[in-house]
Amino acid sequence: MIKYDEQKTVRALSLLPAKLRSAFAAACAERLLPAYLAFSKQTGRGHPEWISSIADRLWQDLEGDEMSPEQVQEAARYCEQLVPGENQEPWSSVQAYADDAAAAMAYALRCRQNGDEQEAAWASRRAYEALDHFVISLNDDENGTVNEDRVLSHPLVQTELMRQERDLEELAASPQDAMRSLIARIKLRARAESKDFFGKRLEIFGRE
Repeated sequence: MIKYDEQKTVRALSLLPAKLRSAFAAACAERLLPAYLAFSKQTGRGHPEWISSIADRLWQDLEGDEMSPEQVQEAARYCEQLVPGENQEPWSSVQAYADDAAAAMAYALRCRQNGDEQEAAWASRRAYEALDHFVISLNDDENGTVNEDRVLSHPLVQTELMRQERDLEELAASPQDAMRSLIARIKLRARAESKDFFGKRLEIFGRE
């Protein structure tokens, strides 16, 4: 069973070129994006078109059509503004996951801005914690206790942790001249994986 180990993730990220650190973070954020879109659809709050276009622009940057430092900074600032306010109405059960999605994208952009591996690791933590929270919401005992081992061993949690390990391994093995094609592949894969990030039964998305 894989356990989330943030310091191990930071160490692995520190060995990567800065751009690949951002690609790892962007993949984590990409898998979370449907939660933000669902939150906005349910509540009428947020700006799904902003976060989608920001994600697109970040991937374009990582694939070679680079943003200026000012553009990266502005995109990160927009993402921070997209984090739902706790006291705003109407409230939605998806709100916590929308928070994770916007924050993870902001971390990916800040990593692109400063190359800090910790920023990328925080994006991965948001993805892990979103699923941890989701599984707990499905499996709370009647007395409110949580079986941490059962949560960690849940297929959704283990699948995301395996995806993160896989991405790190592939990025670490990438030769310099194959970096762009690898980033493109990771983007497409993350987008495909976002469709079942929370599993097939998604009450939070309003469908069975």
